[in-house]
Amino acid sequence: MDYPINPAQPLTMHIDLNSAFASAEQQANPCLRGRPIGVAANLSPGGCIISPSVEAKQLGIKVGFRVRDAQAICPGIVIVAPDPDKYFHVHRQFSKIFHSYSPHVVPLSIDEAVIKFDGTLGLHEMSLEEIGLEIKQRMHDEVGDWIRCNVGIGTNRFLAKLAASLHKPDGLDIITEANLRETYAQLALKDLSGINTRNAIRLEFAGIYNPL
Repeated sequence: MDYPINPAQPLTMHIDLNSAFASAEQQANPCLRGRPIGVAANLSPGGCIISPSVEAKQLGIKVGFRVRDAQAICPGIVIVAPDPDKYFHVHRQFSKIFHSYSPHVVPLSIDEAVIKFDGTLGLHEMSLEEIGLEIKQRMHDEVGDWIRCNVGIGTNRFLAKLAASLHKPDGLDIITEANLRETYAQLALKDLSGINTRNAIRLEFAGIYNPL
C-alpha cells in the first residue's frame, strides 16, 4: 500500500559527536591532533578499539578492530587508554548547551542526544537549521576546538538519527517530506539504524532489497 509521507514540520534534532572519545583525547592533548589514534579498552595487541579518531577512520580502522589489526593498517597509530572522567566532562558541557535551547533533551549515550523542539521552537528567532549550526559553533567555542558533531533534523527520532549519519564527520542534514524518498534512494538497508548484516539478509529473503 502506498502510505502518505508524514508532512509534519521536522522538530526533532539528533546530535552525535564525531569519534567522541578519540576527539576528547585530541582536545586534551594537542600533540595527538591530526594523527590517527585509537582509544582501546586494553592496550595489548588483542585489545579492542572503542573509538578510532577521524583520521584513523579515514584509513579504514573501525570500532571493534583489534589493536594489532589497526597497527597492521597504520603502524604509527597512537593507542590510548580510556579516560571516562574526561568523556563525562565533555558530556556535561554539551548537555548544558543543549538544555539552553529546549527542556526536552534525551541523552541516548555519553556522546549523543536528541533535542525535541515541540512547543519551544517559537521561543527562538531562528530556524531549526540555524539552531543546529549555532550548536555546532558553540560546541567548538565552549567545549573545544577539536570537538565536532553531526546534526540531524527530522520529524521523528529515527529520521533525525538517520540525517545525522549522512555526512560524517561534522555534517548537518534535514529529512523532510520533500526529500525523504530521495534520501532513501541513496541508501542501503544497513545504512538504517538497527539493521545489521543478518537483518539485511532476512529482509532480502523477504523481497526487501533497499529502504524504498
